[in-house]
Amino acid sequence: MTVFTELNERLFVAKEKKRKKVKYEEHIARSEAYLEEEKEKVNHLYLQLKKEKKDVSRLEKITLTNIFFTIMGKKLEKLDQEQQEVIAAELKYKEAAETIMDLEKELKDLRMMLQTVGNAENEYKSLLEEKERLIHDKHSVLSRELYDLSEQETSIRSYVKEYEEAISAGLASLSSLQRAIHSLDKAKGWSTWDMFGGGMLTTSIKHSHLDDARKQIHHAQNQLRLFQEELLDIENHFHINMDIGNFLTFADYFFDGIVVDWLVHGKINDSLNQAEETTAKVREIISVLDQHKKQLTDDFNEIVRKRKERLESA
Repeated sequence: MTVFTELNERLFVAKEKKRKKVKYEEHIARSEAYLEEEKEKVNHLYLQLKKEKKDVSRLEKITLTNIFFTIMGKKLEKLDQEQQEVIAAELKYKEAAETIMDLEKELKDLRMMLQTVGNAENEYKSLLEEKERLIHDKHSVLSRELYDLSEQETSIRSYVKEYEEAISAGLASLSSLQRAIHSLDKAKGWSTWDMFGGGMLTTSIKHSHLDDARKQIHHAQNQLRLFQEELLDIENHFHINMDIGNFLTFADYFFDGIVVDWLVHGKINDSLNQAEETTAKVREIISVLDQHKKQLTDDFNEIVRKRKERLESA
């Protein structure tokens, strides 16, 4: 390995640390802002439930199944608006509380990772100065040309990394969405049977699948938020409009409207459709990311070819 090649590799590592430092700082800022929003939401729901004289401490153990069994035996049309709102608030409280836990853990991890790249700027600057000295010592036009090519090579390698991270987050989102769809599909199947008089056991199984769907949708929402973070990095650094919409509203659909209507087969269908539409959107964005990554990889290979060609002809 030549001195030039070794130095280029060290520069790439240092540049990666610089990229990650900026990335972690931006993620921390956005996550802190989102955490504050979720805390405000929890406080609002807490006060709402306290006003309704609900035992908020028990909500950590709440499930869709035990909520539905609480109202079992009553006719849906006789449940008043206030009761419906309280049920919705209970579920939203649990969702927001779990999101806060996710964000706090994520922020702790991000701050730890940020510490590992804290000296990235100075390290990169020092290596650049070393490379400049090497070029001037050579007193060669070729050295300057090789320097420029290696700089492009290093930059594009970092860009490819950015796209790889976004694609990886997108694939994780797809996986979690597929699990949510699977749970909703099971609930839909049992709901169909329930409509034809499946009885108490069928109703219980259906609600058990809805509980599982709630957990999977929460996980999918978290993965979509992380995917959106990666896409924002792409937009901010490459100025490419990915038309991501707002994935943060995905889980809201699950709790919107009259939650009691989840006992109705059509509502399960609606949420299943929403999950499938979000999946299609994620697939579309991953396809665009793949295309951009391929173009960057082609550019990288061309620069490597040019650098080798110049070395061989020197």
